[in-house]
Amino acid sequence: MSPHDESIVPPGSATTTITEAPTIAWAPGPGHAYPATAPGVPLAAFAFAFAVTMLGLVQTGILSSAANDVFIATCFGIGAVGLLIGGLWEFRSGELFGGTFGVGYAGFLISTALILKFFAGPIIVASGALGFDHAFAAWLILWALFTAVFAIGASSISLAAFMPFTLAFVVLVVSAIANLGGTASWTSDVTRISGWVALLDGFAAGYLASAIVLNVTLGRELLPMWPAKSRVQTQ
Repeated sequence: MSPHDESIVPPGSATTTITEAPTIAWAPGPGHAYPATAPGVPLAAFAFAFAVTMLGLVQTGILSSAANDVFIATCFGIGAVGLLIGGLWEFRSGELFGGTFGVGYAGFLISTALILKFFAGPIIVASGALGFDHAFAAWLILWALFTAVFAIGASSISLAAFMPFTLAFVVLVVSAIANLGGTASWTSDVTRISGWVALLDGFAAGYLASAIVLNVTLGRELLPMWPAKSRVQTQ
């Protein structure tokens, strides 16, 4: 048999083509090493909206101050749990802003509920009502500073994202002022103002969550988000 004969394939005989398997290069991040998921911001924003709205209803006097336990339960429940899950989901998607906000505010709501439910009484016994009010005011001011950072960051995202943080900052500052006033007669009016701003904040957070859910689900902009000019120019 000659070399030429070796290249002849008899008619009807089966041929097998061997191809080399492609090399798979795994890239880090969502959609690669693990599947991409829905964002956690809507859940976190809805949870925050429920908590701050209940706070506003109590502070404005729309609900009796005896209903303060409902606010505490909301903090422990949908508020903290929703924010924590939404924040962790944002971290999983590689979103630093949403993840830090969600997990951070989950800790804030849990801590605030614990202070009001379990630690306020012993602190008042130990240091007096004024001592507790001043300590709680310091706690609120610290979180106002934390919130200001996110308000600045959200200003580069959209107006819908910016407003909840800005209003939350106002709520925290005004509530801190009311606590610093102690038993002064004007503190009730300041607390009521804080409550009305809290209701606006709850609406703003609910609007943000609703806009994301509806716009994504419907595939069109049903509720405008008013993105920042810097984002519009880069799109």
